[in-house]
Amino acid sequence: MLVFALGVVAAAGLGEVALRALGLGDPVVYDNRLAYGYRPLPDQTRRRLGGARVHVNALGVRGPEVAPTRPPGVVRLLFLGDSVTWGGSYVDDDALFAAVAARALASKGLRVEWLDAGVNGWGPQNTLGLVRESGGFDSSVWIVTALEDDFRREKTHVGEVPYMTRSPRSAWEELLVLGSYKIVTAYKTPKPPADLERLADENLATYRAIVEAGRARGAQVLLVWHPTTEAVAGDPEPSRTRYLALAPDVGAAALDLTATYRAAGRGLYVDGLHLSADGHRIAGEAIGSAVAPLVAPNG
Repeated sequence: MLVFALGVVAAAGLGEVALRALGLGDPVVYDNRLAYGYRPLPDQTRRRLGGARVHVNALGVRGPEVAPTRPPGVVRLLFLGDSVTWGGSYVDDDALFAAVAARALASKGLRVEWLDAGVNGWGPQNTLGLVRESGGFDSSVWIVTALEDDFRREKTHVGEVPYMTRSPRSAWEELLVLGSYKIVTAYKTPKPPADLERLADENLATYRAIVEAGRARGAQVLLVWHPTTEAVAGDPEPSRTRYLALAPDVGAAALDLTATYRAAGRGLYVDGLHLSADGHRIAGEAIGSAVAPLVAPNG
């Protein structure tokens, strides 16, 4: 029995080492707020999956440190959205489409800062809560990325997603939380079609409110549509047209990434929805080109 117990302990210890080598055990931790649900706590730097660097700055958003007030002559880009914008813990900060777009603009001689305020599991109501609470971090351009799944999401709260408000005691604990979430969500059934239709209408109105909040702050706003692999192959996305049509009605610009992804070919996604590093590069270059006329001296 003693030998067996020692074997179990040794196996658990070796497993802990292996899991930490993979990047588990020290996740990004989150707050719990009424306004926006949750988002990463400020001042965190992690090495996660595959050694990817994830830095959450003093403002509580992913990306480099910036001053609370934007310096004169600087273009500050604020990226808003869900896990696609956040980029995943397997993509290094410098490879995010936010960083790629900022570098593309900097290559044109502009002084550029970028903030990635995307959060895993967020819907548009979370995003609206953030921009109302923060004022948009004094950003000059808001880039709002949406996808079909966002139109089916209500405001997401802590406890509905496998993201932690304190660090786990071990990599095994994090793995258990992630595994339990997979099991629980396997039993989740979608809302009735009538509910989903009403929710899509409410979320379209929420996106309108996000744009209006940005314009009220003096920011330019770019609405970006991110398609799934099925949509790139030709499957319909019911909310796409309505989202993009919102732009001229509220004084925003629009970018549909569907054609860009089709032209780029394979290798852009890791799971049919989230982007690989190559996908971030392709998206970032397209976003940079779309933002350029918005920040041109005579734009």
